[in-house]
Amino acid sequence: MQKFLVLFLLITFSFANEIKQIDLTQAKWEYKWGDSPFENNIPLWTNDKENDSSWQKIDFPSNPENRNNQTNVWYRVKLPDVLPNDPNLYIVSIDLITQVYFENRQIYHFGEFNNEGKGEYKGWPWHLIKLPNDSAGKYLYFRIFSDYGDIGFFGEIKISSTGDLYEQMLQFDIPKIMVGSVSIFVSVLFLLTFLSKFKRLELSILGLMFLTQGLNVLFSAKILEIYFHYPLFKQYILAIAFFFFPIGMALFMDKTINGKVPFNLIKRIWQIHLIYLIGAIFGSLFGFFSLPSTYECFDIFYNFITLPILTFFMIYFFFKGNKETKIITFSFFIISIYWLYSSLIAAALVPWEEYPSDIAVFICLLLLSYSMVNKLNYTQELEEAKAELTILSSTDYLTKLDNRKNIDSVLKINENMYKRYKDNFSVILLDIDDFKKVNDNYGHLVGDNVLIEFAKILTKYTRQTDIVGRWGGEEFIIICPKTNLEETLILAQKLREKIASHNFGIVGTKTASIGVTTFRENDTITELLSRVDDALYLAKSKGKNRVEMEV
Repeated sequence: MQKFLVLFLLITFSFANEIKQIDLTQAKWEYKWGDSPFENNIPLWTNDKENDSSWQKIDFPSNPENRNNQTNVWYRVKLPDVLPNDPNLYIVSIDLITQVYFENRQIYHFGEFNNEGKGEYKGWPWHLIKLPNDSAGKYLYFRIFSDYGDIGFFGEIKISSTGDLYEQMLQFDIPKIMVGSVSIFVSVLFLLTFLSKFKRLELSILGLMFLTQGLNVLFSAKILEIYFHYPLFKQYILAIAFFFFPIGMALFMDKTINGKVPFNLIKRIWQIHLIYLIGAIFGSLFGFFSLPSTYECFDIFYNFITLPILTFFMIYFFFKGNKETKIITFSFFIISIYWLYSSLIAAALVPWEEYPSDIAVFICLLLLSYSMVNKLNYTQELEEAKAELTILSSTDYLTKLDNRKNIDSVLKINENMYKRYKDNFSVILLDIDDFKKVNDNYGHLVGDNVLIEFAKILTKYTRQTDIVGRWGGEEFIIICPKTNLEETLILAQKLREKIASHNFGIVGTKTASIGVTTFRENDTITELLSRVDDALYLAKSKGKNRVEMEV
């Protein structure tokens, strides 16, 4: 019994003292600029003694001082005297290609060095390097080439067993895989909905945002590289997702937020970024420049121009806009903070750490989807309201246009929609000039035919969404939803010209005087009708056959 107890204690003690993981960022790192001379494919620097003064100390093996446009550097680190079982060196990323040496032999490489010590960009994968069993307490040497802004390591550098590393990756990457997969699935639904009817451009924008950000989250899952190791292809996918985000953000704001922006800045932003995305991807594919260089230019433009401008308008529209606008701007504000934080990590301004980017992206996209569903419900509400009005309303017996009672109902609905959703609407009031002479000279039957012909002209040359009605006698009214004053004046001028050029049979040609106005903030229907009536009177007093707006 005592022997079993001693054996149990020995096993427990050995497991308790087994080293699971070593953070190598805290080790003693050194560097040398330039590329080492080689002899029989062995770098001479790996023969340097431990106390060689030509090696310079560095806190973290990245971007040493006095680079002066140099593209080659060596790093070395002395491994701890005790290593875990099955020791593997895990590195989040290296800029850009590397070779790893131990005791005059190469034990790992990523990318290919040419005779000049340079090489082509192959992507930014994570690296897992099997360490020799006798490497404890000895030096590892890293040969690195980079023509990128950074040269060296990025993120975690740790020694652990393969099983522990994969377990940690899996625990962190499962949410990424789930969120990325769901985002891609939702993107397909949005895009198919858009393609089925080619309506609601916002659906396609939202679908593309779900798709690109879903791919970004999914391809960021490190565990997938074990089964899908195409680092350069992966980096192009991530670059497209990265460069598309400001396009989607600005385009969605441009198409969904009703608000004036000086110089159409939001529109200009997504247009410029779209051109940049196309140029960056195809330019690097055709070899005009390297893909990493496009990140450096993008970061400068996005962080110092695009993000401040969009953030300003996000804050402005959040406080000035309606409920839907607040949801949209708030969601973009969340994701912008996430992008800013990731940029600070990339620039080494804040310590590197794994952070739940998938959660930020998913919350943003869910909020945008909620706003989109709200908008679709609003559109459906409009359609149902219009259908109900069509059934319940009565028409003018002569012209078959909406009568005054129905027009009053439509005006009330548009007033409610303005107060709830800030949808503009305008009104046109028309009067046939000298219509009394038609009745006096040709009789009321001819006068009725003129009214019928007049109604047909108005119906023919207005939009399907416009409501045309007979206001009384020879006066007609047109309600123009989602239309501002300038657009309504253009429509009114068009109608005046069509009426003046029309042949009314025995009567010949007739003209019309037209008044135009639009609904204002804190307005009432009574005030609206009073203004348009004054505008019509002004057109009459100035000689008829004219269009005048509110005075």
